[in-house]
Amino acid sequence: MYRFKRLLITAMWVSIAQTLTAQHHYNAWFRTTLSIPLEDKFRTDVEFQHRRQNGFENKNMLDNNLMFTFRDWVHYQHNPNLKFSVSPFAYFSHYRIIQDKADNEAAPNSEVRFSVAQELQHKIYKRIYLVNRNALEYRIIKNVPNNITRFRTRFGGRYELTEHLKLTVFDEFFINVAGTSSSAQFADHNRAGLNIEYRVLPNLKFDVGYLYLIRFSIPSASGNIRLYENNMFLNLTYQLKKNK
Repeated sequence: MYRFKRLLITAMWVSIAQTLTAQHHYNAWFRTTLSIPLEDKFRTDVEFQHRRQNGFENKNMLDNNLMFTFRDWVHYQHNPNLKFSVSPFAYFSHYRIIQDKADNEAAPNSEVRFSVAQELQHKIYKRIYLVNRNALEYRIIKNVPNNITRFRTRFGGRYELTEHLKLTVFDEFFINVAGTSSSAQFADHNRAGLNIEYRVLPNLKFDVGYLYLIRFSIPSASGNIRLYENNMFLNLTYQLKKNK
């Protein structure tokens, strides 16, 4: 028992030391969505996204480009608690995560992505809901020899303080199910987050929140490393009114 305790304490200290010495990044994510109602239970969303990151050896999350995105979604609301979604096309321009000075000068890489998703909610008590989202993404990344198929699953809880104000906490895990070159790349990253949704007008809302993100295997000059990110995000959504 004493030996087991020593091993457990040693493992805990090693884990703490790795976290303290690991690279931490600070990012700001912005997204604008135009939501267009279609026939019956269908609607389409057009998204524009921009992410910023801190520079070399600073914590200014607005310092450098991280990503630009254009994406289209088509949603089918099967019932109030179940939604299916398809993204027939998405284009990403990725800038290198800055770990040294040379990363500032690197040209962005591009990605085309196709996705399908399912969202489910379950009311457990008055204004409290359990929420779950599962998605499968097919990623075609320039200069990467194999196309990557990635699965992501998000589970959390939502509390509706009022009709216009909602609070959600969640955790989302990403795994690469095909296209990666080693078992070390099977686990992609994990996001733990807090989201506050506020509907300003019947057709205008914004989401603001925080994401703590762990990337499990990031290439660097010293080999693959684990990367920790602090992300603040702001999303604006405007929904067009349906013509009667």
